[in-house]
Amino acid sequence: MKMFPLAIGLLTLPFLFACGPRAARFDENQIVLSLGVISDTHIGNGYGSEEKFKEALTQLQEASQGNLAAVLVAGDLVNTASAPQIAAFREIYESVLNPAEVPMVYTVGNHDMNPGYRWTKESVAWNSAFHTVLGENFFQTDLDPVMRDSLECRHCVFGPYHVLCITPDNTNPITYAPAALEWLEARLKEITEKDPGRYVLLLTHPMIYGTCYGSVLQDTYTRLGEYWATKELGGILSRYPQVITFGGHLHFPLNDPRSIWQGSFTAVGTASTSYMAIDNGGYEDMATLTTMKGAGKFSQGLLLQFDRKGNARLTRMDFYHRAVIGEPWELPAPKANGSHLQRYNHETLKARNTAPTLSSARFQDGKLCFEAGKDDEFVHHYLVTISRDGVPVAQKKVLADFYASPLPSGMKPLYELPLEGLEEGEYTAAIVGVDSWDASSEPITCEFHVNNSNTN
Repeated sequence: MKMFPLAIGLLTLPFLFACGPRAARFDENQIVLSLGVISDTHIGNGYGSEEKFKEALTQLQEASQGNLAAVLVAGDLVNTASAPQIAAFREIYESVLNPAEVPMVYTVGNHDMNPGYRWTKESVAWNSAFHTVLGENFFQTDLDPVMRDSLECRHCVFGPYHVLCITPDNTNPITYAPAALEWLEARLKEITEKDPGRYVLLLTHPMIYGTCYGSVLQDTYTRLGEYWATKELGGILSRYPQVITFGGHLHFPLNDPRSIWQGSFTAVGTASTSYMAIDNGGYEDMATLTTMKGAGKFSQGLLLQFDRKGNARLTRMDFYHRAVIGEPWELPAPKANGSHLQRYNHETLKARNTAPTLSSARFQDGKLCFEAGKDDEFVHHYLVTISRDGVPVAQKKVLADFYASPLPSGMKPLYELPLEGLEEGEYTAAIVGVDSWDASSEPITCEFHVNNSNTN
């Protein structure tokens, strides 16, 4: 795995969080619990996932200064539910952490299931291989082994914080057994009535529909309408503002500010330690509709910490570059008036957002070259329209490389878009930058001539 020296690295975490006006909201000197939160390790898929998983565990332990209490995995531990891959997962975990001292809690991903990668009524039976291969040492923290064995509903506690896991029993749409939904409601009601001022963590491999980045993605391969997110849990979760859900499945990068969402509860994406995916935006130079070339140069996850007052901090970890992504997300302890759910509300953030600005473009050696846009966060993608005599003849979308750098300052300063297949003549290119909140820049234009050799 390639590592890059950056100004902000794991060794500078205490300094980073001690600085700035926001630091007082989370007490750096009174951390009472540190949890690693990762997903989609996909052991056995050929992306170097084994080395990346080991590196992620190592960095999480370093970032917590050796105080990691547990590792939470939001599904897709392996690429195919086979004993050798599960055994490899166990061996890697045990090479870094002792599960008796630092437990691992997982929810069931679709790749942890049958050969069709789908949740079905038989999901629990398929998943029994994990219990057999991992061994009881990995399940010592379970408080409800009956529900775990019958429906893959898990309940674990670390200090005063509860972790729940719930597994679907159908894929299209993603739904849950009535007994699983009843169990979730009952557990949340019981936990929050006893301790209303403390967060409760919920692991689900699918996203909660309409929450964070990717949760409205439509499946482009099997044409299943609701393959990536579930609409069935939102009603229950909306009654419990103490909930933080962690969803996987999508592999979307944590660099994007939409990867955390707050409404009636909090939802957080977990990216992937293995490889990255993105929305089906019709971008140029992609390997597939939702993965870019070089998607394997990627590994991300989260360090979740709580201070003595119940405030939470989520540090976005770029394991591939051994660095921190942007500023940490800080969540005040739950309040009865819901004020703790305002900071990362998407509508609020969108209202405060400012549109990008673009500067210049030129046509050279058959390529449209334009400088990267400026934004209060970063430009997510660029829309390019090629016109001749005022009539559009081609439209292209260019994905910015925000996912490849822990900080926007590390993004590339210049984009080069090959323009092939144009007939000889005069053309105008109009370029618009679009940020994560769909705010668009004013277009910049570039007039150019194409001759028979397609040069300017």
